Amino acid sequence: MTNNLKISYENKSSIENLDYFSQYISSLSSILEEYFNHNIACHFQLLSCNGYEFNINQNFIATNSIPDKYYNIYSDENDTVNLRFFCNTQKHSYRENLNEFYVHLKENPESPLFFVTPYENSKKEEDSYVLHAKFEIKIHITHREMSLSILNHSEEFDIINELWEKIEHISNQNHSFIPQTKHLRANNNIALKEDLLKKDIVDVIEKAKNFMNKGDCYLANLTSTKELTNSSPFKSIPNFLLAWLKIKSRYGIYYADENVGLACFSPERFIYSKQRVITTEPIKGTLKSQAESPTYEDALTIWADKKEIYEHTLVVDLMRNDLNLVCKAGSVEVYRPFYARKAGQLVQMQSSVLGILKENENLGSCLEKMLPAGSISGTPKKRVCEIITKLENITRGYYTGVCGVLEKNGDFDSTILIRSVYKGKRGVYCGVGAGITTLSNAVNEYEEFLIKLNSFLHSIESSL
Repeated sequence: MTNNLKISYENKSSIENLDYFSQYISSLSSILEEYFNHNIACHFQLLSCNGYEFNINQNFIATNSIPDKYYNIYSDENDTVNLRFFCNTQKHSYRENLNEFYVHLKENPESPLFFVTPYENSKKEEDSYVLHAKFEIKIHITHREMSLSILNHSEEFDIINELWEKIEHISNQNHSFIPQTKHLRANNNIALKEDLLKKDIVDVIEKAKNFMNKGDCYLANLTSTKELTNSSPFKSIPNFLLAWLKIKSRYGIYYADENVGLACFSPERFIYSKQRVITTEPIKGTLKSQAESPTYEDALTIWADKKEIYEHTLVVDLMRNDLNLVCKAGSVEVYRPFYARKAGQLVQMQSSVLGILKENENLGSCLEKMLPAGSISGTPKKRVCEIITKLENITRGYYTGVCGVLEKNGDFDSTILIRSVYKGKRGVYCGVGAGITTLSNAVNEYEEFLIKLNSFLHSIESSL
């Protein structure tokens, strides 16, 4: 059973139309929360990719033109926004044996499927979990229209029909289509219990560089995870939606029950597969623009930074190796290397690494072979994970884990859990990190920690 609704509008960008329909979407989220309380998971995504292409010369084995055999995976990723509400969910937790988690993803393609897995090391702390929803609501926004559909998987028809009447009712109210004008102010109540101590972070960075100077590793992603003073980020879906509309991160992901919570504003995709083509899009290199929106001069600045280019090159090479574990021989290629993607006031370097999946590979097997993600670990991965475990005396929890959606046809998308607030066994916490190489300046890396932290934490609306 599928119900559909379509509303056309004058030609604007999808982001402008997202703002235009924001009050309607907020009203819808309030209805869903009233119906299902905590049994909802939200997955929002901006598919547009605005930024600046790096000038490739003959020294690069890469291209800024998407190869024909991979065209299907990017051809429709233009000026669109997708919002999905997974409703009336059931949660399956995995802790002691993560292999069962992978098996579940390999053998249960009954979409929708929504999952989170923590970063794995010897200090396991949080559960991995899989969510199955009885139905979902999809909202698709383009430059010309908004469409809404309900996909019923196993929900009672009476509940769907009753909900559909309410959706049609708010759709017929003209006042619902007014841009959200509520002023969003910084949340001064949400703060770290302890400051990010500069001395401690600089000390850990220098220790990591010592390992590198001895040849143990070449790139290490170091993090700091801290508890927050306020648990209010998990108060309601409408308030999370307001925060995401302000930040407009590439991904917005929300889930909360009595034990687990996630409010994510991540800019980074992990792995995405469509029709057996797979891509990973690592981000390394962050610069804060002095302008309201990053300029081409900002892109030139980050491209001129030898440390950032070196770090990014290492992670792209690592992800090429990881994709070769699950892709057909000779199929892995690099698309748009060093792309200077605009993310709010930040410019971040992103590359796309693509390949064609082997016949026996799926989401579960890809995660099993590719986790932890290269952009949040380092290279060589096995050794650097051992070093990270020694240097980070506080476990990451869900920070730098992965959250994703598996479609019924086997396609999937997943996100690196950064720029996020989490609720778990330790309470409410967040994390921040940076990639370290021998070229890293410890003080500059600490400043990058703060830039990333402030890109989302203090933008969360005060009533959350």
